[in-house]
Amino acid sequence: MPCTRCGALVTPGSRSCPACGMAVPPERVATAAVVAPAPPAGGAMRGYEPPASPLDAPAPVSPAVPPKTNGFAVVSLSMGIIWYFWIGSILALIFGYIAKSQIDALQGQQKGRGFAMAGIVLGWVGIGILALIIIIAAIASKPNLLRS
Repeated sequence: MPCTRCGALVTPGSRSCPACGMAVPPERVATAAVVAPAPPAGGAMRGYEPPASPLDAPAPVSPAVPPKTNGFAVVSLSMGIIWYFWIGSILALIFGYIAKSQIDALQGQQKGRGFAMAGIVLGWVGIGILALIIIIAAIASKPNLLRS
């Protein structure tokens, strides 16, 4: 039954309102059928708080999405392996550094940092081999260069 002062629900048999402390008169035994009062216009009864969620269940959690491998890292590694007249080495360096910066910027949302680093290393190895071949070719074209 609601309190006459504040409208809070008072449990049957209690002597005072739990919200405001006002004394509650003893219940009378009614001979007629008890008719429940109509709920207010807002939909909920005064003094009644609906539960936060059904059965107090926790909010649903979306499944974790596994991180995807960065595409530039894969291309960097494959270009570093292929070399293709050393154009692949240059592309491996470019794509490797782009992939590494993207992976670092996304902080764990992408993987493939190892692929990017391997592509960068293979790119520099290819550039080093190209430089070595150019030096050997320059020395071989001038046979008297080492004798003088």
